[in-house]
Amino acid sequence: MHYPLKSRRELPLKTDGRKHTYSERCLMARVAEEFKKKKKDLGAKKAAKELNVSLASFYNYVAGTDLPRMRVLRDASKKWGIKWPWIDTSEVVRAQNVRTPEQLAFSFLDRLREEDVEIVHIGPVGSGMLDVKLRIHFRASGAKIRSK
Repeated sequence: MHYPLKSRRELPLKTDGRKHTYSERCLMARVAEEFKKKKKDLGAKKAAKELNVSLASFYNYVAGTDLPRMRVLRDASKKWGIKWPWIDTSEVVRAQNVRTPEQLAFSFLDRLREEDVEIVHIGPVGSGMLDVKLRIHFRASGAKIRSK
């Protein structure tokens, strides 16, 4: 193996990863502030266990050197009532195994009306197949659908 440095000992122990954006650094500071309070109230071990993270990760969050995954932020929001600015943790969808077609129901379908769906194209594709293209107009909360 070729090393650009004189010896293998001179290799850096850890290379810098991707740099955090400004918004990520702001969120890390907020996480550190909130988790410090919980560390003081509950203790680091108990707080880490409640969030299902390692103690080392919890200390990194408290120090503001690491950004937790959305799962951790969602759990902190649910268990401790922490509100994260600019993040709606209730919208974080938990991955699940789909066993039946009935499980593929989407929450937006309840609010979908017949006039929101437009059939753009229907045509045969090979033997025994049909190509269907739909245009679905999604309403923002409280907004009205424009009619043609």
